[in-house]
Amino acid sequence: MIEVRTPQSKNFNYAECKTMYEKNQALINDDATFDEVIQNTRFFAFYDDNVLTLCVYFLPTEDKLWLTGYGIRKKHLFNKKCFTALLRLMPCDVWAESYNKPAIYGLLVAGFKKYKDNIYVYRHK
Repeated sequence: MIEVRTPQSKNFNYAECKTMYEKNQALINDDATFDEVIQNTRFFAFYDDNVLTLCVYFLPTEDKLWLTGYGIRKKHLFNKKCFTALLRLMPCDVWAESYNKPAIYGLLVAGFKKYKDNIYVYRHK
């Protein structure tokens, strides 16, 4: 069963999300601290049977909405369900940048298309 928690949720596990962020920080190419991520983005933590599996956050810029995420390996189907649900809620195109092959695969499976180089876009319908 999928459970979604945000920093505003009573049962949000800050320490667990922060530990996973710091473990994956180099792979997602984000130099922000976890506190900066929580304060400046829309952050979602996804749990599969009460196990933290995926964290996704959206960062709006002047002209784009950027997605970044990190999670445990070999959960592509679960991640696709989470991405698909979130992307349907976004009223605009969503952009992502990745150099990590498993992450790129996850983006493509969720409906992102390669834009150029390491930039991917999910076109809002």
